[in-house]
Amino acid sequence: MKKKLSLILLFILSVLLISEWIYPFAELTELSTASWIILFITLSLASFFTHLRYYWTIPLHIVMIYVVAGIYYAKDGIFSGQWFSSFFQITFSGFSDMVQFRPSDISMDFIVIVFLIALWLLSYITTYSILRKQRIMSVLILTVSYLAVINTFTDYNSSWAIVRTVLEGFLLLHLALTSRIATPNRLNGNSLKRNGIIYHAFILFLLAVFVFSSLMLPKKAPIWPDPVPVIRDALGINTTRTVGYSEDDTELGGAVKKDNATVFKARTDNGHYWRVESKRIYTGVGWANEKSTELQQFSSGDNFPIQLSEETVGEAKTAEISFEASSEYVPYPYGTQAINSAVDTFNANLTTEKITPTNTIKNYTIELKTPVYNIETMQKADFSTLPDSFVSKYTQTPSELPKRVATLANKITKDADSIYDKTKAIESYLSASGEFTYSTDDAKETPNGADYVDQFLFETKIGYCDNFSTSMVVMLRTLGIPTRWAKGYTPGEGEKDAKGDKATYTITNNNAHSWPEVFFPGTGWVPFEPTATFSNPENFQEPTTETANKPDTPNESSSEASKPDTTEKAPDQTDGSSSTGETKQAEQAKTDKANNPLKIPSWIWWIPVVLIVAIIAAAVIFRRRIRSYLLLRTLKKNPIFSKTYIKLLKSLASYGYIRQSSETLRQFSARVDTELGTNNFSKLTKIHESNIYSLTSEERNVTTDEVNLFIQIITLLTK
Repeated sequence: MKKKLSLILLFILSVLLISEWIYPFAELTELSTASWIILFITLSLASFFTHLRYYWTIPLHIVMIYVVAGIYYAKDGIFSGQWFSSFFQITFSGFSDMVQFRPSDISMDFIVIVFLIALWLLSYITTYSILRKQRIMSVLILTVSYLAVINTFTDYNSSWAIVRTVLEGFLLLHLALTSRIATPNRLNGNSLKRNGIIYHAFILFLLAVFVFSSLMLPKKAPIWPDPVPVIRDALGINTTRTVGYSEDDTELGGAVKKDNATVFKARTDNGHYWRVESKRIYTGVGWANEKSTELQQFSSGDNFPIQLSEETVGEAKTAEISFEASSEYVPYPYGTQAINSAVDTFNANLTTEKITPTNTIKNYTIELKTPVYNIETMQKADFSTLPDSFVSKYTQTPSELPKRVATLANKITKDADSIYDKTKAIESYLSASGEFTYSTDDAKETPNGADYVDQFLFETKIGYCDNFSTSMVVMLRTLGIPTRWAKGYTPGEGEKDAKGDKATYTITNNNAHSWPEVFFPGTGWVPFEPTATFSNPENFQEPTTETANKPDTPNESSSEASKPDTTEKAPDQTDGSSSTGETKQAEQAKTDKANNPLKIPSWIWWIPVVLIVAIIAAAVIFRRRIRSYLLLRTLKKNPIFSKTYIKLLKSLASYGYIRQSSETLRQFSARVDTELGTNNFSKLTKIHESNIYSLTSEERNVTTDEVNLFIQIITLLTK
């Protein structure tokens, strides 16, 4: 009974220990829950703890990987034919990308599958270390190292995870040591049985004291400087990202690489900002991801639930959108009235104003009208009519924001007469003063303890759209002007249709962009463009009395903005949003083919992979016969008896004849002989013991008669 209880405790602690690998993985990969992976390792450990044979455990784990991955990624259910084919396609393409060293093309669903395979291996190693070796230190060190690396190089805080891991590891070590001491052939076994409760209670008390002391006692600050930034630079970790849209803007800064891969094409009358979402809370290093349950569902053809402009004019026009690959979000322009698509249902997040289809979408049509941005109306806007709660919501700044940011904003706008004029003054200062340089290559990361906006305005003065747009939002907020941060895509490159009434715009990852939106009563949310070298594609109406005399500014669009932009954008007018873009495999394949017409086909790489897998599988399936064959080969070379006898013990173990810790060699050999129907192994055991306890220390070779005994046992095993 005590042995079963100890085994149950070892099993529970093993599940808890391996679960520490799962929590950071689930959080960093944004899985909905870690529960299914924890269930996976629970069943995996149970299969090894109950000593299931490999021909049961291997199919069981393959099925579990298929089911768990399907729970996370199968949109039509794990039993659908679509998921069955997708699972193997994901697996094969993922391994192909690994073999061909294309890490950027590896999908997240394949990463989850690989992680499950790694947990499968870890479960086996843990079980083997506990039940066979009664040791757990190697697994404990591996887990702590994993958590330390995760804590150092990611945003996941592993402090409590390391404390839990050490506690679970010491309990496992204690139970494993207890199991070893309690065996009948141990001198201290009887003493442990008599004082077991006192012994266990004392160990638990010591662990409690150590944990409490480590948490409560004061800790000395580190003497050496933090080596992590140097290591990050040396390894290239998070130093250069790729242009493209992503939801995560929690840490802005750092250089980005350009990516010419096409995201979607838009056939419309003129260029627009292609809006995806907006963000409100600035943290000092980026924009927080707000978790909102304010979702409004609407259908294709319904009135668009997000109204950014209070007034639109003209007849409804259309914009036809076509993605290169299916998308999980819906870009839309200002003035959108409705979305028409084969996808019938959409969700609108009323907090971020992001539109998502129920599944994915590739083609859709937008009905839109021209929003009215009348400068005279905005100059006369009465901001006193806005609720205090609304103003407070969109003028939020961190309490640690350096005061010189507000001082600079006040200095720039001291001569402005209206809120609109103040907004334009800050926009012009950032985009046209010559103080700041646009560059995706030379942008700097935000140092620890520094503010992202403050560093850009006063230190580096070089960056891309995220730097310019975030700085404008924060400076306007210090003046009490309700502003927020929007992101999506710039208009892209336009090419006129044959009839000339519309143009087809190609939007690539390079067009990922961010800009500020300012709220004007009577007008709505108005986009501005502070990024140097960029221009605002939206149409602003000049005051009627000043239109003829007032010159256009680089960032104030004239009526010409409503015409299709058929000129090719300058090379530096591509932008690096702070997100990671996905390289399109088809386009990359075309480029590679053009550069290297003799490229080896991708399927060639599967030949060595299949051969390696086949060899490993054959070695596992025929491992017993291989061990027996090697032992027979050894006997032909007249080997040393003691070493040959030990090899025979290992061969017997591979066939399931495992010596118990309470058995002597003679008892074990008698049991084996009974099952094999011979007495040859007992004879060899007597010879082995005689050699051990003989007065001579010289090791002797196997005699001819002994060779025959070995061969007869091996023959019986392989029948």
